[in-house]
Amino acid sequence: MRSSLKLLAFGTCLLLALSGYGGCADQASSQDNGWSIKVSENSSVSRPILDLSGAGSAYGGGFTKITVLRNPATGTAMKESYLYGDSLDREVAIGVDGNGTEMDVASQFDGMASLGVFKMSSPNATPQDTPAFEAREDYTGSFKISERVDDYGSSVASDRSVSGTGFVAVSKKVGDDQRTHESGTGSYQSEEVINTYTNYIAKSVSLSHQPTSFAVYDDISANLSLKWNEGVYSKKTGESYIGEEYSTIDRLDKTTVARGLGEMETEADFSGQARYRVVSDDEIDMDEQYQGDYSLQRNVQLHEASIYGQPHLKVTKAGRLFYGDERNLAHYVITIENDGDSTLEPVVVRDLFPPGAAFINSTLRPTLTSGGANWSLTHISPGQKIPIGLWLDVTNFQGDELVNRVEVCGGLGDEWICAANFTAVEINWLSCCSADAVSVVKTGVVDEIVPNHVWYSLDIQNLGEATLVATVTDRLPGGMSLLDSSPTFATYENDVVTWNLIDLGPGEKRTIIYEVEAFWSGRFVNLVEVEARSVDGSSVQPVYAKSVVEVEKFEGERPRPGWQPPDWGFGEADEIDCQVI
Repeated sequence: MRSSLKLLAFGTCLLLALSGYGGCADQASSQDNGWSIKVSENSSVSRPILDLSGAGSAYGGGFTKITVLRNPATGTAMKESYLYGDSLDREVAIGVDGNGTEMDVASQFDGMASLGVFKMSSPNATPQDTPAFEAREDYTGSFKISERVDDYGSSVASDRSVSGTGFVAVSKKVGDDQRTHESGTGSYQSEEVINTYTNYIAKSVSLSHQPTSFAVYDDISANLSLKWNEGVYSKKTGESYIGEEYSTIDRLDKTTVARGLGEMETEADFSGQARYRVVSDDEIDMDEQYQGDYSLQRNVQLHEASIYGQPHLKVTKAGRLFYGDERNLAHYVITIENDGDSTLEPVVVRDLFPPGAAFINSTLRPTLTSGGANWSLTHISPGQKIPIGLWLDVTNFQGDELVNRVEVCGGLGDEWICAANFTAVEINWLSCCSADAVSVVKTGVVDEIVPNHVWYSLDIQNLGEATLVATVTDRLPGGMSLLDSSPTFATYENDVVTWNLIDLGPGEKRTIIYEVEAFWSGRFVNLVEVEARSVDGSSVQPVYAKSVVEVEKFEGERPRPGWQPPDWGFGEADEIDCQVI
């Protein structure tokens, strides 16, 4: 028996243990750089098969291989074990630091195997608290496993591919909100992706029942014949539930995708029993049950009503400074909201750091660039909000305002729906604004074909030598409603339209074109404001532009609200003959 125990930074513990007999080649290497550790291991183990007379396999005795990993910094534990094995070919790579843990396993074995992940809701959570993620996989037979688990910040992402024959029992839970499971004996094939940050589960399984038997020790054998059970559900406590359950299954081929807690899409071909449930607080209660051989497709969506009635993303950003003795920190919360009417997937988030800022950590694993960080999300459903927390070291920033920018794009078929925003945290409140750094010109033209439609154009130009961010705000006059704009507006509420520009380069001009509808005729006057800031930290004075348009009388116009002078038929003043009066 050979084993090793290593204590890492943050009290992290890694246990590697191996015992057995027969041919064994075991190679391991590690790199410990203070704040992080990386371990890679390659194992090849085999032993002679003593009993070839039965249809099953002999798993008595054999080797044992156990890997246990605990990271108190994120409240996460992982386990991988192989017991009573005849053969094992395995490669594993483990990475641990204060932000998270990664485990990548590829193995092929005859014997028993168990894999598990447990992540607490917070590093200081108690056993009574519901874990953020809990997974258990048990296999007995001949299987091939490829699995990657990425624990970072407050999220866990796993990608699993398993195939083989024997006994299987798998159960995984995301908090109290989601669960996926399957168990039985026979032929098994599964492809699965789970992302706890977005409550995303995608699984494709192919199950076929058949008995399995194996020798436990010498002449002692065990026989198992369990028909397959499989299921998945998503729920919002007190609001909704979407679930499906398959039982006593002889055969099942199915693909299910759960996008968040309010959407589930399934295509299934099975022989056995199935039950589908949909419940919501909107008095929806659907209960469907099947028994026999069926092929079916389902797509359930429980979403809030869209604000805009079109695909749209909204992103906001809040920032706060923390001053320390040795360094200054900035904490940001990026909130991405799908306030449109379509699910967007995937979603790409790009954050542009202030000059001189250094990344510390975030709630989701990023891809760092020279001047910022990128994150990738599986999807975002209508009504869904996804926050991302970010910590930066801004000790070396020298400007008057700390400007941080973010851009988000979500996929919709071949198109991308994008949104952008920024936050500016004032550092030197005594600094003065620079003038003549930005200009805006506004024009308004009545449509030649539709007399109550008006086209507005805004030309915004950077007159300075530094890149600018800007919030453009147009307050539509009463009696007008926005129809469309290019680029897409950031927000449109209470007749106020805003656009966010996050990268207006020196000398660059941007044009915003938007169409509005007038409900009645007359003169319409409105004002646009451009509030700009330099990304290097210098502030800029706001600039304004006004436009006036005349809408002639048109068919079907609405009456103006409030009191209007009565039409007594006197005509215009110059048409009245005073002698008649």
